[in-house]
Amino acid sequence: MTLAQLDLTDAGSASQLIGFGLTRGARPVDGSDYRALLDRYRTDLRFKDTVDTIAEGLGLEVLGTPRTGLVLAPDPTGPFATRLADLKTMDAEEKLVFGLILVALAAYAYPNEGDLDDPETKLIDVVKVDDFIRGAIGGLAAIDAPDGSTGERARTAADVYADMPSLIPTQQGRRKLGCTLRAIELVCGWLVEQGAAREAKSLGPDTFQLTDRFRLLVGDSAGSEALEVLRDARQAEVSA
Repeated sequence: MTLAQLDLTDAGSASQLIGFGLTRGARPVDGSDYRALLDRYRTDLRFKDTVDTIAEGLGLEVLGTPRTGLVLAPDPTGPFATRLADLKTMDAEEKLVFGLILVALAAYAYPNEGDLDDPETKLIDVVKVDDFIRGAIGGLAAIDAPDGSTGERARTAADVYADMPSLIPTQQGRRKLGCTLRAIELVCGWLVEQGAAREAKSLGPDTFQLTDRFRLLVGDSAGSEALEVLRDARQAEVSA
């Protein structure tokens, strides 16, 4: 479909749906415009093509339409790409740890490629994830990769992570910046902001629920040496 073939009314509705998909916190609840447009995307092939065409022009790809809404993946070079460099308040080492935790969460929740086809809710616990990453440090440190590669960055991130204490408590009994438990909390909080996770405090103060948005984004991501090492570690942990 070319832009000339697009009906302007449909184009406006398609753009609105993409806008909902890009809006943090937007939810397709019953009776909402978001829900109506999402249902139309699922059932109207022409409208779906219109949404996909406009999204492609913006450097976006529609990965799916789970209950949480339209899941969009940005082109790595496009205007909507999310980069660790955008986390301006972090220094270089903090960004490495942030990235390592993201990959670890993917491996922890989906240790096998086939798990990405299972929409069952995945729960993560901050303390258990910290234990998991620390147990995999040896494998990450042994990645054989040249300088400047993703594997080399994973090795460096593992070294930084290993040197950080698990816990530095504040006077109020919380976790202070500079410890890995606090770093995992921050990553989980960021995922909540992205609509890729939800707090599940009813199941425990450190528990988060990963959404279908996270699953689809993980499935769309390219594999890496770090992901494979962490998946092997998680498989061993589950089967033990």
